[in-house]
Amino acid sequence: MIDKLIRNTITIGFPALMLFIAILATGKTGDSATWSGLRKVGLSFGMLSGLGVLVFAGFVANYFSYFVVDSLLVRFYQQRRELEQPEQLVTEIDRLPITNDLKIKLKWAVLHSSNHKVISLKHAILKWFIIAAIVNALLSIAGYLGEFNLLFELNSHFKLQYLLVSFSTLIFFALVRSKKIWLLVSAFCIIINLAEIVPWYFPAPAFAGSTPGQLLRILHSNVLTSNRRYADVISLVKSEQPDIAVFVEVSTDWAKELAVLREMFPYSSQQQESEEYGSAIYSKLPLENAAVKAFSQTRRSLSADVKFQGKTISMLLVHPSVPIKPQSFIDRNQQLAAIGEYAAQLKNPLVVVGDFNTTMWSPFYKNMVNTGKLHNARSGFGLLPTWPTFMPLLYIPIDHLLVSKEIGVLKIHTGSNIGSDHLPLITDLVVGR
Repeated sequence: MIDKLIRNTITIGFPALMLFIAILATGKTGDSATWSGLRKVGLSFGMLSGLGVLVFAGFVANYFSYFVVDSLLVRFYQQRRELEQPEQLVTEIDRLPITNDLKIKLKWAVLHSSNHKVISLKHAILKWFIIAAIVNALLSIAGYLGEFNLLFELNSHFKLQYLLVSFSTLIFFALVRSKKIWLLVSAFCIIINLAEIVPWYFPAPAFAGSTPGQLLRILHSNVLTSNRRYADVISLVKSEQPDIAVFVEVSTDWAKELAVLREMFPYSSQQQESEEYGSAIYSKLPLENAAVKAFSQTRRSLSADVKFQGKTISMLLVHPSVPIKPQSFIDRNQQLAAIGEYAAQLKNPLVVVGDFNTTMWSPFYKNMVNTGKLHNARSGFGLLPTWPTFMPLLYIPIDHLLVSKEIGVLKIHTGSNIGSDHLPLITDLVVGR
């Protein structure tokens, strides 16, 4: 039966889409990606919770599917009832490959007065989709005005979410045969958001002739000051085997727990701004000229030179302010601008890594990378969202690893959830290609 097939497609498709988005956020492939995706959907409660969320989403989608299929068909036959004989319509309904329950509903709609309740509900749903399309368009456009206002800049970060909403409204308006203007609005949003997303997937970078001994692997993690899953972070480092591991939001407690990494990394550098905030670099390679950089009045950065294959690579570990208030917004933007200027002055190959508290679509981020002539390591590998782990449907990429032109990127991926609100970022670099 066609109506049953459509309902089942919606019922299965919606939770499948949720899982697909969560899997994309993990940056993994194969069976491990599925299990990791389930854990993300389940937030901090684990894989079984994620499965429960998907089952619940399926029930919601199933309920909604009945309204979509039934109300559209009822409305269709009610309109035809005004021009055709009810008896002919009843005969036609009997021949339709649909379930008996739906046939009864359609016959009732044809043989009795119009079901105003169904019509009103359909109009209400249409109204909400129109509002969603308008709001989605306004938010999509507002992001391009981020230089002028904190709220506008905030809107620049959710390109993937805007894209998904755009596809949803487009499909709905096409199904209900709404006015073309709303189809055009949805298509416009799809185009402008796709234009911002697709370039991050193409072209896929490739570096021929590289061997494991020539690679420089860097692991970055915002461990979250309130997080207590110390063992998970240590296990992640041991599993990924980076040459350099860097951390931000290192509280005094975290600093004590991370000290065990000195068994693996003979070189290290730390700076502690307060009891809650600090940063740390652990390296298997010699570190030189370690220093603390103050790019603004708050949130200091940690720098060091790394000796690798006879070359000196400068590294900068950053964590600009969270732009939730006008002053912190100004401060973060000052830090980003100063980082770009700092990068432009350096002669050594440079790696800038950290939690930037902004995405690639922020005008302030764009100014920074243009000034410093920096390249985002995720380019060609996809969006790789890293935050917030407690709300996967709002995932955005705010943790970055940027490199100067002398450094190539062989691979980059996000690590497993270690209890933080950020996912770790692991990058394999090729120096002096």
